[in-house]
Amino acid sequence: MSLVLKTVRAFPRGRTTEELLVLVGAAFSHDKRLAALSELETLFRDGLIVKGKDGRWRVKADGFKPRPESVSASRPGGPDGFVDVIHAANAFFSSEPTAAELPDQEDESSDAPDPQALLRYWRSALRADPRGATTQVLDKHGIEWALISGRGPISPEEGQTLTVLIELDAIDPAFREALVRREGHENALALGWPMSVGRRGGVPVFQPVGMFAAAWNRKDDRLILTIDADDVLVNPDWVKSAARASGWKRDDLAELFFATDGLGLRAQDFVEKVRIAVASQIRGRVVGEDLATQLDASALGIFDSAAIFLPTDSSFTAGAARDLDAIATWPKDRLERTALGAVFGLDLQDGTDKAAAIDAVPLNKEQLRAVRSACQVHLTVVTGPPGTGKSQAIVSMAASVLADGGSVLVASKNHQALDAVEDRLGSLAPDVPFAIRTLNPNDEADTGFKDALKKLIDSENVTRNASVDDFALGELKSNAIARSEVVSVIDKITELECEISDILDRIQVREDRGRPDNQDSEDVEPRQSLLLRFVSWFESLFAKRPPKVAPVTDHSSSRRGMNLKELHGALAEKRSERDALGTPDDPIALGEKIREATEKLLPRILSARTHLPEDERREIAELYDDWAFDGGRGHPPSDLSRVLISHRPLWLASILGTPRRIPLDDGLFDLVIFDEASQCDIATAVPLLARAKRAVVVGDDRQLSFIPQLGQAQDRNLMQAQGLPVARMGRFAQSRRSLFDFASRVSVADNRITLKHQYRSAGPIVDYISENFYGNQLQTSYDPRRLNAPDGVRPGLAWEHVPAPAVPQMGNVNPSEVSAIVRHLKKLIVEDKYTGSIGVITPFRAQVAAIENAVDSVLDEPKRIACELKVGTVDGFQGQERDLIMFSPCVGPRSPQSGLTFFQRDTRRLNVAISRARAVAMIFGDLDFARSGQSKALAKLASRATEARTKRGEGVFDSDWERKVYHALKARGLDPQPQHEIAGRRLDFALFGANGVKLDLEVDGRRWHESPDGRRKTSDLWRDHQLKSMGWRVRRFWVDELSRDMEGCLDRVEQDLS
Repeated sequence: MSLVLKTVRAFPRGRTTEELLVLVGAAFSHDKRLAALSELETLFRDGLIVKGKDGRWRVKADGFKPRPESVSASRPGGPDGFVDVIHAANAFFSSEPTAAELPDQEDESSDAPDPQALLRYWRSALRADPRGATTQVLDKHGIEWALISGRGPISPEEGQTLTVLIELDAIDPAFREALVRREGHENALALGWPMSVGRRGGVPVFQPVGMFAAAWNRKDDRLILTIDADDVLVNPDWVKSAARASGWKRDDLAELFFATDGLGLRAQDFVEKVRIAVASQIRGRVVGEDLATQLDASALGIFDSAAIFLPTDSSFTAGAARDLDAIATWPKDRLERTALGAVFGLDLQDGTDKAAAIDAVPLNKEQLRAVRSACQVHLTVVTGPPGTGKSQAIVSMAASVLADGGSVLVASKNHQALDAVEDRLGSLAPDVPFAIRTLNPNDEADTGFKDALKKLIDSENVTRNASVDDFALGELKSNAIARSEVVSVIDKITELECEISDILDRIQVREDRGRPDNQDSEDVEPRQSLLLRFVSWFESLFAKRPPKVAPVTDHSSSRRGMNLKELHGALAEKRSERDALGTPDDPIALGEKIREATEKLLPRILSARTHLPEDERREIAELYDDWAFDGGRGHPPSDLSRVLISHRPLWLASILGTPRRIPLDDGLFDLVIFDEASQCDIATAVPLLARAKRAVVVGDDRQLSFIPQLGQAQDRNLMQAQGLPVARMGRFAQSRRSLFDFASRVSVADNRITLKHQYRSAGPIVDYISENFYGNQLQTSYDPRRLNAPDGVRPGLAWEHVPAPAVPQMGNVNPSEVSAIVRHLKKLIVEDKYTGSIGVITPFRAQVAAIENAVDSVLDEPKRIACELKVGTVDGFQGQERDLIMFSPCVGPRSPQSGLTFFQRDTRRLNVAISRARAVAMIFGDLDFARSGQSKALAKLASRATEARTKRGEGVFDSDWERKVYHALKARGLDPQPQHEIAGRRLDFALFGANGVKLDLEVDGRRWHESPDGRRKTSDLWRDHQLKSMGWRVRRFWVDELSRDMEGCLDRVEQDLS
């Protein structure tokens, strides 16, 4: 006789399901629970037990005879039957505009909030997203989950908040009681849709396929759910079940839905992926507009049903929430030992070793500054626009710390970002196992500290104990320090030369125009400069941003009212300071030495670090065995973790996966680097900041951003619950700030670096994204020899006019654009034999599917592979690039409003789409509609792509000094070409000599000569180096050099040309 049956017989008055599970020892084991429920169902179907109206199981009065085989196996009904049809509570769905964001009212100069209160607040914010691995059973319905029905839509529209009203009387009392217990401190639910019914061990199981995060409250006997974001996460439990039932590999199916780790999909895109992946499992239409009123446990498949689920510890953010609970108990001095100290504005303990900044790959000035900051300060923020080389900076940051004996954690929510960094870092020492990737969907790797430690102990040494040349290592560090000092000297010289130029201008104005000695020369600005500044101010007025101000130190105010004698005295003083600095070494030459030494030394350094001597292996093994014998629960202890880090010093991890795989140990790593931080929230990143001494946050708030799961009203309530001053909390708000935004606000200004040299794209593409998204800060730095444009197409932007359909189309699909793109692809690949890579981007998944189907019919797979053809949405192309990008805007006069929303609400995705192109970005769309102005962003793009641009400043001198130099060169019989354009750059003068000599002549430090972002133009050795690599010679003169010896300067120009 089975244990379950014996237990039922032992209690004549009956026992509930939960009581029976406890009595048979199955209450706390998921597998045992399913087995006991399966046995309970079998006993019921065999007629041995019954379930009464009071919910208690009893032995059937007529004995223990099983039902004869001839009896129908249909489901029993009625009060005593085992009912497996679940009836849904009726719900009412409505939408309303999302409340406008309130402006920040915080005083950032005020004292920072209490760190412990902040940590508790962030923990509560994470608990507000209850989504995670979810599987439920029949007897838990009305206790832990509840089916709901009604007329949708199930997801909120763009800019809308979805509200779901449910009468409390329609919900099981046990579920209502569970809500009351959580009210006030855990007002979060998961809304699951669609619902999958399956079996596990013979027991019916119910799994939501996707899940929304919802907040809830009670009002007037109603349960009110609010959903702020159209953001669906797939249920990992369903992925496992669906893979078994459909023949998918689990990781392949997971990858389909986890394109970007931790980020969800829009409901429309999500259900489309479900249809593609498991069409055979779908029963009926799954659209989320008319939800089913019941769910049958015996009918297997995916149904257009929805349910609400109480939160469990299986949510995706549970690990981070537990870490925050632990960190909130740390004393202040422990926080000060971590990067969190900089976030909280604490008195930092500067006990961290400062590594020398080395070049693992070639770096420009901004990249070098970012690497230096990462090695020196507790918190660095790097803005990395597309194509500006943030990966090179990250690689050199990691290499600098590793070469100095430190450890590095690289983290991101985006697995593609980790892939790119892993490839680059792995190339530093290809055959040395110094790096560990905790979770990699591509090769099914899932490694935590416990796994890595066991592997370290058990594996044979694959590296020899390489000796490191201490002298060479010391020289490498000395060169790195010297290079830093040289760059500082060059910066100081630049500042002094600009001051000297300013003084010379003042002297010249007074001498040439007969001004009184005490008249301020600030009154005599060139007319052109006044006009340009007025235009800049006027544009900024309509762009709702302040006018650009040159961020250079202004010493002119201290010279107002100086007479000529005083000005000449100041000039002599500044010249003396300048001369005392001498001629600095070439930082680029030093950088090449550093890079050559790094290539030789770093593999040996890492080989020595990863080598594990046999005596140390035995010692570690004993410590590990003691810990394992004591239970081996959780993560390894701190001493073992730090030993592991010393031999495996580089870790790459997803932000959400870190708590489960890497111990929470203050300052475990010397440096943590967050990549794609604009897509990450604050709260899940805080535990990683606690694991490191220093942090670098890399992102770009003009590209894709994270999707907040928390409404502002709920966010303010969570702050108030922790006693935080809401009026001063804007920069800390989980509902408003990405990690990148947050770090930008709490970091020191000197430690915020923007990478400005754009190496990827052709000049017109860079000009477009720079002007429209980056305030004209980007500088074109591409090598034209690397561009691969189709024959007959100039690098840059192009527009192919495709009239929109005359009749409205179903959804966001434009057949005209599909046909035009496919025709062009066929011509390029089949007829023109184009050898470049190609990408097709559109905002809408339905258009992606239409283009893919059309492409498959005209291009075979080998041709698609040869040109690396990819068709995808904007989000799907993040982090990728192609020689040619074709963009399908898919909008016209009769497009649905959702199509226009893409261009009206979030223009940043347009930045991502266009900046993927290296040589050409070609738009296939209705040009007349674009020019109509319904979308300003689209109109600007059309203007850039179709209208000839006047070369700014062509044939115009920016200063009197340029004019003087021009006429002096002409007097020497030379033919200078002012404002000559090459590879997107404008040269002050281009001169061409015998035997193909090309000379770029630059005049530096002159007043009113500013770059587009308002900075005074000065020497840029790194850009000069790139120009030299293209066959040019470069000669630069400071204004002071020209004023002292114009003829001598011209002699050097002639020598350069000879």
